[in-house]
Order: sequence, then structure tokens, then C-alpha cells
Amino acid sequence: MRTIQVENDGDQNTEIVNLLRFSIEATHLSSAVFYWVDDRTRMKFVAVEGVDQSRLNLYQSTFYEHDPCSPSRMIDLQLRTQTLGQACSTLPNGTMERYRPYMNFSGIRDSLEMLFWCEGRAIAGMGLIARDGDAPCIPLEVVKLADSMQTYIEASLLRHPHVVRELARHRLLVHYMLSPRELAVVHLVCRGLTNIEIAEELSISLPTVKTHLQNMFEKMNVSNRASLISEVQQIGMIH
Repeated sequence: MRTIQVENDGDQNTEIVNLLRFSIEATHLSSAVFYWVDDRTRMKFVAVEGVDQSRLNLYQSTFYEHDPCSPSRMIDLQLRTQTLGQACSTLPNGTMERYRPYMNFSGIRDSLEMLFWCEGRAIAGMGLIARDGDAPCIPLEVVKLADSMQTYIEASLLRHPHVVRELARHRLLVHYMLSPRELAVVHLVCRGLTNIEIAEELSISLPTVKTHLQNMFEKMNVSNRASLISEVQQIGMIH
């Protein structure tokens, strides 16, 4: 079975593909997925093995909110690892029945979800899936293995360009209290776009661009574009 790279970022995701393959081999499970977690706890799949795209689409469109191990539920509970069996034991009667059709359709018997955290927020996750032909439930030794891998994986992810950018973006939002629109302007300024080009890119007026820039200068305590770019570089959003 071949690991499929869903997000095409060239060599940037080679380590993630290798991580997924290692996890499959180490746990002796037939399927796994790796994904980024955004600010709204939505999943952006990076690499998968043993799960086809149509099932991923169905999961995201219909069954995500019913998944007992969804990132949103685990984040609410501040969990790092959880099996489907563990989650089901804590759910009210009947709750699991909303997710069971997807389990039956995809041949899922159990799963182990791992969330990877940094600076107090979930940045990524990996699901290890026991399907028809695997053991009926995730063995305890696999859960212990996942726990031991957690810190190593989180440390490794800190070097990934996606994580570097996202953490820097989050710091700008939190530390300087930039609005999402201001953050978009920052990104374009750092790409070297002029005010006119930024206005065209974001479909806003030129005076609005200038207003955003002035507000950002005040929030970030800088006086010009060069100082703004230097500040963003120090935070780590660009290199």
C-alpha cells in the first residue's frame, strides 16, 4: 500500500510521509492519516495511507462533528491521545450511533488519535486506524507507543515550514492584536507588493491599504515597511 501525499508541498512534507510510514510499521495497523489543525479546528489532510479521498471527503462533509475523537472534541478536553474505544466509554447513550454509519462504511473497528501541541494550541494530528483485518481494538502497547512518540513528533514538527509560519502568524495575531485583514496585508508587504498591488490582490481601495498599514505601524511600534518586515522576520513568519 502506498502512502499518498494529499498536500503537495514538494520536499516540505517528505518527513511527514516518512513519519506516517513509520507509524504504520510500528503499530502494525493498516491505515493512517496526518493533518494540520487550523484556528477553527478544521483538518487539512497532508498524507494518508489506506484511506481513499472519497472517504476523507465524506468524513469532513458529514461525519466530522460526530467523531468522538475529532480534533475539536479533543481540543475542548485538552487531550493529546485518545482511542475511539476510550472516547465511546465517556459518551452519552446513543451518541455513537451518529458516527457508526461511517465506521461501517469505511470498515473502521477502532482508532487512535494523536494531537500535537505547541505554544498552547493544537497544530497537527495523526489518526491510526484499526480496520477489518486488524485487531478489533487498539492494543494498550500501541497507546503506550503513541505516548512515547508524542514529544518527539512535536519537536520534529517545530522545524516544518508550515508550523513555523502558522506559529508566527498566531504570535502576530495575539501579541500585536492584528486583525485577519491586517495580517493579510502584512503577508503581502513581506512579499514585496506595493500598496497598489496589495489593493488589487485583496480587492480593497488604496486608502484602505494605507489605513491598514498605519494601524499596523502603530500596533507593532514601527515607522516604515522595512521596520515592519524586520519585525516579522524576527517573529519567524518569513526567513
